[in-house]
Amino acid sequence: MKFKDKVVVVTGAGSGNGRSIALRFLEEGAKVMVADISMEGAIQTAALARDGSNVSVLKADVTKKDEVQRMIDATVETFGAIDILVNNAGIVAFAEFLELSEEEWDKVHNVNLKGPFLCSQAAAKAMIRAGTKGRIINITSVEAHRIVSSSGHCQPHYNSSKGGLNLLTKAVALELARYGITVNAVAPGVVETPFTAKGLQNPDVRKWVLDRVPAGRIATPDDIANAVLFLALPESEYVTGTTVFVDGGWTIH
Repeated sequence: MKFKDKVVVVTGAGSGNGRSIALRFLEEGAKVMVADISMEGAIQTAALARDGSNVSVLKADVTKKDEVQRMIDATVETFGAIDILVNNAGIVAFAEFLELSEEEWDKVHNVNLKGPFLCSQAAAKAMIRAGTKGRIINITSVEAHRIVSSSGHCQPHYNSSKGGLNLLTKAVALELARYGITVNAVAPGVVETPFTAKGLQNPDVRKWVLDRVPAGRIATPDDIANAVLFLALPESEYVTGTTVFVDGGWTIH
């Protein structure tokens, strides 16, 4: 029970990586607020918990400041504190640069960059008030560091949002270090999730991905969760402002 009685908020926990992260923390004894814009998804994640007394669910849109504050307040009210925030909520919208609309640009940046800003700010204030040496962990992407495209087209809105989150991680880590709060990021490569399932069912797409992964396999959500839990451990308190790549060697290939 590495996280017994620690209080964790996971955004976007209704499916995929977020669900795995939430469940892994629960397995290790944490109390988890499962937050998602889909209440149905959040409830489904909570239903998989072995101990229902340690999990609570909340519908939250991370792009709205009032809903983010309600999420943090509800966590403190329910569990008494907040020790760890995982900014996992994110979206991908495929569009070629010349056809990319302002609305699509704004939507992706609002969720992927504004959302972690709002959540981190609200959680950090709660941690500082309580004197908690907390952990903030952002889920970025290898696409914050290099362009990934099997079609010859990039995703400038997604790439830039995750690149911005990478620098936000460093900047916030620098400011919060004085409070004993660490801020780090996990950058996944391609992960087997419901979102990627359709594309990866195509043999050509799967081969294209595997040809670029020295480890020889595609990541699972548990691979991402393992890295998140490492950054949340007391033993990682001297690690801050950095990114852990969970990509099977993609970025060094």
